[in-house]
Amino acid sequence: MVSARRRAASDGQWARAAAIASGVLSGIRASVGGASPVGRRSSQRDDRLAFSKGRAQVCHIPVPYRAPSRFDRRAPVGDHFQPNPMVDRARIVPFLVACTIGMEMIDSTVISTALPAIARDFGVAPLTLSVAVTTYMLSLAIFIPISGWVADRFGARRVFQVAILVFLVGSVACALSHTLPEFVAARALQGLGGSMMTPVGRLVLVRTVPKERMVDAMALVAMPALVGPLIGPPLGGFIVTHFTWRWIFLINVPLGVVGLVLGALLIPRDEGSTADRFDSLGFMLTAVGFSMAMFGLETAGRGFLPAYGSVALVAGGALFLGLYLRHARRTEHPVLDLALIAIPTFRKTVLGGFLSRVGIGSLAVLAPLMLQIAYGFSPLEAGIIAVSAALGAMGSKPAVPHIIRTWGFRKTLVRFSFITGLSIVPLGLTRPDLVPLATVAVLVATGVTRSVLFTTMQTLTYADVPPPQMSQATSFASMIQQLSLATGVAVGSLIVHVLTRIGFEEAGHAAPGAFAIAFAIIGILSASSVLSFASLPANAGASYVPKRRGRASRHAPAASTAALEGTVQETVQESPDADDEHDAPARRRHA
Repeated sequence: MVSARRRAASDGQWARAAAIASGVLSGIRASVGGASPVGRRSSQRDDRLAFSKGRAQVCHIPVPYRAPSRFDRRAPVGDHFQPNPMVDRARIVPFLVACTIGMEMIDSTVISTALPAIARDFGVAPLTLSVAVTTYMLSLAIFIPISGWVADRFGARRVFQVAILVFLVGSVACALSHTLPEFVAARALQGLGGSMMTPVGRLVLVRTVPKERMVDAMALVAMPALVGPLIGPPLGGFIVTHFTWRWIFLINVPLGVVGLVLGALLIPRDEGSTADRFDSLGFMLTAVGFSMAMFGLETAGRGFLPAYGSVALVAGGALFLGLYLRHARRTEHPVLDLALIAIPTFRKTVLGGFLSRVGIGSLAVLAPLMLQIAYGFSPLEAGIIAVSAALGAMGSKPAVPHIIRTWGFRKTLVRFSFITGLSIVPLGLTRPDLVPLATVAVLVATGVTRSVLFTTMQTLTYADVPPPQMSQATSFASMIQQLSLATGVAVGSLIVHVLTRIGFEEAGHAAPGAFAIAFAIIGILSASSVLSFASLPANAGASYVPKRRGRASRHAPAASTAALEGTVQETVQESPDADDEHDAPARRRHA
């Protein structure tokens, strides 16, 4: 009898303990899951079944109430977990995208002032480091066209987070590199992450932010593109002067971690969809073709390969690109739509833009190198001087609509492409005691003219593109932009290297005369873009001419988006690493 009572008491204790544990676990699940306030209040006294002596008993277990946090990720709705409506995604998601773009913009602009310091650690000539710059831009150019397909196929949230992680791994690998091949491979990995991070981030923005708040969101996202070129060069110079160049890449880590955490908490899940069939053969042909041609150009005259090796690389790249031309005509959805070339305004502005950006890409790398190698400026001083180009670009922005309204697109492009090219020529043709002042004047002039040129060019590029082809057009143009910047870096550094080997050398480095001749050649090549722009019709883009008193054109919903984003992105063009406009997924949704 006594043992039976003890067993009954023991059973009751175990039942009460089980009920208490069940209530506590339920409270934890409600707290972590982000239950709504009503749900929490109703569950403060949760009925739990306990079994004692073979009978069911109802035990009332109080669950502590926790006030909802604005960062609660999910709230139960029915049988599914949905994003918590208390989180203001329209404010936080743009901040997240701005952080990732800022990480890429700063990383793109700080490296130009650090090249001599990196070269000393690797035991190579500073001009040899241009291969790391071109590798980054080549990686961007190769993978930008497929970013939209990847986001649609695997989901924008997943691709965005993986892209941030890849960019972070590439940044850490750059900081830990001890040889030039390691550094080049790490920069290629960074380019892969950057090619997906920025365009897919904009796609996340378009999908998450309501239309009525899109203007504020775009204004926030545009800030890194404006601020990055201003703080990047002096920040890089400061880090190299007072610390070590490896911290240039390690500063990406905290920004990337914040982006990963906020992305996991705030971006709604999307599982992706069945996208169009991927043109894998076309992607391989273009990737191999562009890589071989660019590295053949980069290795020419450097001693890495015999002369016939560089020629063979360029010829092989041309062969693969020729095979792609044949393949694209037989494929329903090619990775690069060659039918866009049949649109006159698109073809001529892309060709003219290629030649113009060759000069800008070369200037971005050669100017800091000239200041440090030929004239002995510190990295910090070179970075402060380099900021003048971004200041000139920002200062001229308010005048762009008035200039286009006065002259029209064709005259604006012809005049400013010619002036932009010729403004590069005087750089280096001055007395040593006037170098800082003369360099600032030239960079400000190129910044002003470049801002007008690129804004006008970005608007006209998409003026006649049909909305169904807008996504392909942005991918095509973005790839050409990155290739043109990479070509400018490769050609400019090759000219200086060849001149150094034939006698323009002082103390084992390139003499000022080598840079002066290189700037003259690059400036004339850039000014030759006037031939392409001059062939445009006189009334090209007439329906897109800005109206007075802010009246927008009624004919161009798709191109207005292109013009807005082009205005934001062209401020970054003084950096050869800058991601000009790889936002095809976002434009696909607008179109």
